[in-house]
Amino acid sequence: MGNGSSEDRRLGMGGGTTRRDFLNGRSRPVGGCPVAGHDPGGIDDFSGYGGIGDYARANGNTLSVLTAAHRVRDGAYDALPADPDPGGDVESHDLVIVGSGLTGLMAAKEYQARTGGARRCLILDNHPIFGGEARQNEFMVDGTRLLGPQGSNDFLAPRPDADTPIGALFRECAIPYDFTVQDWDASLKKLRFSFDNYSNMDGFNEKQVDIAYRFQTRDGAQHPYWAENIWRDDLARTPFPPEARQSLLRWRRGDGAVHADDPRALDQVDYRTYLEKMCGYRPEVTAFHQPVVGLLGGVSADAISARYGMHLVSHSSRMTYSFPGGNALLGRYLAAQLIPGLFPGGMSFSAMQWGRIDPARLDAEGPVRIRQNATVVSVRHRGGDPASGIVDIAYVHAGCIRRVRARAVIMATGGWITKHVVRDLPADIRDAYDGFSYAPALVANVALKNWRFLYRLNATAARWMDDGTMFGFCANIRQSMVTPDYNPPLHPDRPALLTFYMGLYTPGLSAWEQGARGRMRLLSTSYAEYERIIRTQMAAMFAEVGFDPARDIDGIILNRWGHARVIQTPGFYYGLDGRPPGREVVARGFGRIAIAHAELNGAQNYTGAFQHGIRAGREVASWQ
Repeated sequence: MGNGSSEDRRLGMGGGTTRRDFLNGRSRPVGGCPVAGHDPGGIDDFSGYGGIGDYARANGNTLSVLTAAHRVRDGAYDALPADPDPGGDVESHDLVIVGSGLTGLMAAKEYQARTGGARRCLILDNHPIFGGEARQNEFMVDGTRLLGPQGSNDFLAPRPDADTPIGALFRECAIPYDFTVQDWDASLKKLRFSFDNYSNMDGFNEKQVDIAYRFQTRDGAQHPYWAENIWRDDLARTPFPPEARQSLLRWRRGDGAVHADDPRALDQVDYRTYLEKMCGYRPEVTAFHQPVVGLLGGVSADAISARYGMHLVSHSSRMTYSFPGGNALLGRYLAAQLIPGLFPGGMSFSAMQWGRIDPARLDAEGPVRIRQNATVVSVRHRGGDPASGIVDIAYVHAGCIRRVRARAVIMATGGWITKHVVRDLPADIRDAYDGFSYAPALVANVALKNWRFLYRLNATAARWMDDGTMFGFCANIRQSMVTPDYNPPLHPDRPALLTFYMGLYTPGLSAWEQGARGRMRLLSTSYAEYERIIRTQMAAMFAEVGFDPARDIDGIILNRWGHARVIQTPGFYYGLDGRPPGREVVARGFGRIAIAHAELNGAQNYTGAFQHGIRAGREVASWQ
């Protein structure tokens, strides 16, 4: 929120939707969060404005979620008795799944299918709503409903006969294979859009999207200027020296790439060494691609494996799509399959985009129950014996410690919390987890009343040369998928979402240090500070083309992810020095506890989530 200064008024701090929500939601200071992680309502100065709809109080890792998780990390429940009180109230289920992200939901689906729906399954999750990082933001701007992703957002439609988890989900839920996107007024100049929030990033489909590039004096420009579609004329309008341009062109064409078909070799070296020493590209190539690596890999090129770095350069012309709310739709369909009646408006493709959830159905009696705002604090086999056949679980819900016993548990959570929660974790799995490092990310959806400023730049996306001090490195407006019930107008004078994806990395430090420093930066910055940074940066870049932050921004939602992705350091995928990779050790699980998470594939996406959810669901079903 603004502090009332003339500069804050110029920026429009806390104006529009953001201010209305703060006033209606009773803004609370950061220090007011209850110690048990139970949030009685209202908006805090960390989480900020959360939009409207089902996800209005679930924008990323909110303050209440973080507070509860940090108490687990800091040992607040270490003294909790191992076994429940014999006379206490203890629920009993065949399976408890910790985590209601895509992995946990898919695990429940597979388990129910394998057991004929005859077993009782309880899903516990510390967020207000299921989906993990596959959730959505929703705005209402001047009567126009706008949906955007909180994180996970792109996909390629499977073939109708695809024998894959995503193929099966499409068939079961009648998700279409061909999509309609927003119409573009033929009277306006022709512009090319991304259908998601990644295609505009350098290394993907940037040559198929109209992008305005911003160059500053620190980039070698004599004065700040915009240049559109810089690859069109081989970087001739950039301030880069000729030798740097040639090296960038070679990199983008794939000329000089070595070991491209040898992922094991690529997994043994860092990406910077690969680019500069093995391929012979100039350091300017590393610097140019660094923001994409820092976002999607989580760290700088000198700390990520070349195997992963190579994954961030595509030579395909096929553009990926995004559902309006990103991959939240996949989680919504999975949850609807597990809990009949969860969506009163029906399960049509159109209705599922924005139809409201009936929260009373989530934890209603049935084969599968989803209990949200439930922070699991302890998981262990009865008596610490993996052969006992019983797993005891303790969790915090509504400020109270509650107990449940199960015949099996699936930890569908990341290692950053699993290693603290599973109390009898074997030494080999704990050692493997100690080798994992995690990186944060920040996704900001800025609701604009209009985007005429970008139209004047002949662009639908913007890219700037981030030096580590700016908010992100790019932002774009999608040409959104539409349905009969969701069809916002696409016009430069009408509302739209401008989406920023931001990594927080520090070149030169180890992967662990970069992740820790990035999290500190992410978690120590208030909503108001980030709002001010975004408004100030946009004003500085776009004022010359008519942008006014006070007039043109209606609201901003921040989605903070403290552990957005596991960092794929050299050796992460195949191991080093003949040792098995830690991800394979973790995936073995132990006793009656299965461990499943997309991080075990490296890239945390729906493909890995579905794969490991199915694996764990099958494993547990085979035990019973």
